[in-house]
Amino acid sequence: MSSARLAAILLVVACATGRGPDRAGTGATGNAATANATATASGPGERDSQETTPNANPNANPNATDGAAGTAGGPGPTGHGTRDTGTEKPGTFTGTGTVTGTPSAPTAIGAELPPPLPAPDLPPPPPFADLSDPMELLWGHRLEFAAGGEPLVAIRLMEGQREIAFRPRGPARVLLRGGSAIEVPAGARLRVRARDAVPAVIAWHALLAEAPIAERGRLDAQRASYEARGVRVTTRVIGGVYGIAGRVVDGRRELLLAESDGTEAAARAAVEDVRARTGAFALLHSEIVGRPGGRLELLGDGGAPLGAADAALTVLVQDDAGFVVEGVEHERGPAVRAREDRAYVGRLYVTLDAGGALAAVHGVPLEELLRGLVPSEMPASSPLQALEAQAVTARSNVLAQIGARHLTDPFMLCAEVHCQAYRGDGARTARTDEAVRATRGEALFGKADRTLVDAVYSATCGGHGEDNDKVWGNAPSASLRGRPDLPPEQARRFQGGLEDEARLRAFLADPGPAYCRKPAAARNFRWERRFEPAELDALVAPLGVGRVRALSVRSRGVSGRARLLVVEGDAGAAEVAGELRIRRLLRNLPSAMFVVDRDGDAFVLRGGGWGHGAGMCQWGAVGRAAAGQGYREILRAYYSGAEVARIY
Repeated sequence: MSSARLAAILLVVACATGRGPDRAGTGATGNAATANATATASGPGERDSQETTPNANPNANPNATDGAAGTAGGPGPTGHGTRDTGTEKPGTFTGTGTVTGTPSAPTAIGAELPPPLPAPDLPPPPPFADLSDPMELLWGHRLEFAAGGEPLVAIRLMEGQREIAFRPRGPARVLLRGGSAIEVPAGARLRVRARDAVPAVIAWHALLAEAPIAERGRLDAQRASYEARGVRVTTRVIGGVYGIAGRVVDGRRELLLAESDGTEAAARAAVEDVRARTGAFALLHSEIVGRPGGRLELLGDGGAPLGAADAALTVLVQDDAGFVVEGVEHERGPAVRAREDRAYVGRLYVTLDAGGALAAVHGVPLEELLRGLVPSEMPASSPLQALEAQAVTARSNVLAQIGARHLTDPFMLCAEVHCQAYRGDGARTARTDEAVRATRGEALFGKADRTLVDAVYSATCGGHGEDNDKVWGNAPSASLRGRPDLPPEQARRFQGGLEDEARLRAFLADPGPAYCRKPAAARNFRWERRFEPAELDALVAPLGVGRVRALSVRSRGVSGRARLLVVEGDAGAAEVAGELRIRRLLRNLPSAMFVVDRDGDAFVLRGGGWGHGAGMCQWGAVGRAAAGQGYREILRAYYSGAEVARIY
């Protein structure tokens, strides 16, 4: 796209994502650790890596985990993205935060629905970004735009590969970075291999707090408090500000970090030091300070060399006929590495990931992405109003994550439930296409501040939603407050939340007519897990507590989801902080909404819900639509009155 055309659609794109220089075959230098490991600061929007949506693939493994820390959970539809969320989220975070928020009382959804709010006021435009270099586009997490003016999103198909094979479905041109353009016929089988690859250099820090850029002033008091206790701090700005059709979306956040030498070991030590000095749970944040480098060899049939590229190549297929990538990994987990050939429309990038291996990245217009994403997140047989709600949340979630997630990767989003489940052309259906078309360009904006909502979601809330900051430890969002997922009269019974265990037990036993309880296909509304002593001892062995004598939840969120689990054994006691860590420790629990009972020597966990519970409950949206609610009413219920506005 020409600069003039891009300027006509969008005045500016800018992302502050810790961009580093290209690597030119030199070794890693300095104190930053090289990155074979995945970044660990991811945030909401990131979804639980183990959540499945109500889904296009009913046989999907609900316990499959993403290779990276997980964001938003999908339903059983699939179940946030988001944020990690999945679920450790913003940058990619591990650990839990100590930010707390006061949950709002349940509010009734009125019959009279006002028109949507206008889009937010425009901030001053940042400088124009040159997107001609694919490494700048991919590693800078910058936006390019499709012919219709919608954003072109870079989504990971695979990474960590020794070879990537693909076939264009029409005549194609392969643009070799630093080299020539190669014309190839339709159906040609092409392979890419890396030579002389050098990993990226990654710097690590302890994340103390964060705030949207417009509210950065609220970090001043926290900074002063940490410094008064001997913690040296610095700040970073991540996220992007970009404009679409004259409207600007500002997703930037300022991070408050503890200073260290940039190594992962030093950052982890800083996390422990902060906790010792202040009692606060800091998170890990990582950023690129040096991009990977190496040579990509393009091979034709029989291994004939066709050309070489400097770290990246781009595949453009005539008439947007699309391409097939062979052996795409999906359902990645500890015991699963399933692969299948998948077809996509858009452009294909092949580049190096942070570890110096190959990555396949799909450059796809946002609306085209949604046509493959919505049916992967929610069954196409769902009521149309639920599908339209899913389309708006997915669009908002994607836009909110641009420049704020996968900061140490050459893509904006991944294709698993860690961000949002995406299966390409193979997932598309007529009904979900209709839902995407009906809501084209619509996104969610906060009722009070009119800022873009990071519209995370999970499969089944279990009858009560959770506050975003209780899940990921990030800044509280007024649009992501947990409330009972019940009709107004029944919701009053549980006003004030379920942090008290007695109230949680009562709710688990008799939740009333929760919306996610109604759909016949909904899974894990209530569940039970039994752990015999030998199994539990083996699961918690890394904690070093010996044989387990007791399990207790010391801190809960507004929905009753566990935030701090204490494991007591004959060799000591240990704390496990964070709902995702707790779930993973205990054999990938469906959710952290549970109570602990004893049955003889066995520990029995009785709980509800599937996923982190923040934002929209996907099966609840299906239940609300079946009860006659429209998609705007559904979205207001789950996002604290947020309004829908068209941004392109």
